[in-house]
Amino acid sequence: MDFTSDYAHRRMVKFLTITLIVFMTAFGLLANRYRPGRRERFRFSKAYLAFALLWTIAFSFIYGRQIYKDYQQGQINLKDATTLYSYMNIIVAVINYMTQMIISDHVAKMMSRVPFFDTLKTLRLDSRSLYKSIALALVKTIVFPLTLEVALILQQRRQHPEISLIWTLYRLFPLIISNLLNNCYFGAMVVVKEMLYALNRRLDAQLQEVNLLQRKDQLKLYTKYYRMQRFCALADELDQLAYRYRLIYVHSGKYLTPMSLSMILSLVCNLLGITVGFYSLYYAIADTFIMGKPYDGLGSLINLVFLSISLAEITLLSHLCNHLLVATRRSAVILQEMNLQYADCRYRQAVHNFTMLVTVTKYQIKPLGLYELDMRLIINVFSAVASFLLILVQADLYQRFMMY
Repeated sequence: MDFTSDYAHRRMVKFLTITLIVFMTAFGLLANRYRPGRRERFRFSKAYLAFALLWTIAFSFIYGRQIYKDYQQGQINLKDATTLYSYMNIIVAVINYMTQMIISDHVAKMMSRVPFFDTLKTLRLDSRSLYKSIALALVKTIVFPLTLEVALILQQRRQHPEISLIWTLYRLFPLIISNLLNNCYFGAMVVVKEMLYALNRRLDAQLQEVNLLQRKDQLKLYTKYYRMQRFCALADELDQLAYRYRLIYVHSGKYLTPMSLSMILSLVCNLLGITVGFYSLYYAIADTFIMGKPYDGLGSLINLVFLSISLAEITLLSHLCNHLLVATRRSAVILQEMNLQYADCRYRQAVHNFTMLVTVTKYQIKPLGLYELDMRLIINVFSAVASFLLILVQADLYQRFMMY
């Protein structure tokens, strides 16, 4: 039953991985040919690079022309969260296209060396936790864009009811492209988190057995030869777990590298989106109570949707990164709780080596070396938003009352 469950988990993860690769290739964000079953699963392709270049030129021309047209007609309203969020995501998408083409050869070599599915085979993932994490990733990847599409439809019906609904898909597309790399990283780290959880469960099982073998009744029950044999078997298993932990640490860090710039830009977009979203809500209320204008309920609702999505993006990323950090610290705690008083010297050495590995590596998620992602990110984002809002609100109130 466990074997069947593990096989189903691997098939599902593999299916989702290949789906992401297909989408990235189809949208020109991956200029590498995927060859399953080969030693070099990813290989740089000039044909795919030309296809990615075509995407970059077409995307930049079409949306750059639209921004320039809006600027000439005076339709750029940076106080509108929807407009600002759309323009920022267009810029991020263009930068993602350009950077992915530049580092495409590096990405091919890096992804070919990642023993992702081999590591997955050696660890038994918890079904409930895995399905919950994947469902969360699918919400981020699918439900969020659909929610934004509904908001864009409401905005179009209100402002330009004569235009076709296809126009909303045209506006939504840059938001999907700009977040595609981040969604790939989020999905990969979801599986890495489950791997660490599975590894810690194996460590916890060893903790229970090793501490049991230290009891006086157990010392009398088993012969010295049996205990030595058992500790050697546990040491071999622990060495394998340490090797898997090292692979997870090294390759998850390498996987972050090509996604780092996109993550930083996305965080900036969400930060500005949250700021403008709150400011737009304030502006509608101020117009009602100070200027005597009717309250724009629908406009506030649309801004609230974009504000909520930006908040949810940062919250999900912070929670995921924090869970990864907690999982790595949990490994160190389990190793420290092992009673090694009567353990074999071979096992003591294995525990010492694993503890040194966990202590020295000190797992961190720090894109471009600028900022460590953990739960403090949410606090810092709200602090920055509060500072920006204080300045904006004071400036707006000063202008309003200076008019009288």
